[in-house]
Amino acid sequence: MSSEPLTEQQMDAMVAAVAAGNFTFDRAAPTPDLPPKPDAEVMAVYSTRLPTSLAERIAAIAKAKGVKPGTLMREYIEIGIAAEENDRPISLTDALRALAQLRPAA
Repeated sequence: MSSEPLTEQQMDAMVAAVAAGNFTFDRAAPTPDLPPKPDAEVMAVYSTRLPTSLAERIAAIAKAKGVKPGTLMREYIEIGIAAEENDRPISLTDALRALAQLRPAA
């Protein structure tokens, strides 16, 4: 079995053979090997809408780091999830409020 894609002419011939009833299925024919499993983890695809200003900032940061915007966003999501799982992140506002209440050292 060839790994080359079928040409349009070959596809037309197959369609005509099926339509004419000249296409047979042989259950005794050998089953082709499945393609190998990918080496890397399979990625899921998510779609999200971002404000243009945010998308431009992501693109600029990604370009400066020499990575694709999708790679940068994946890294940021991984960092955010790690923080959620291993820490108790607080907002910057809450952190500044807490620091402002500390007394200066004598």
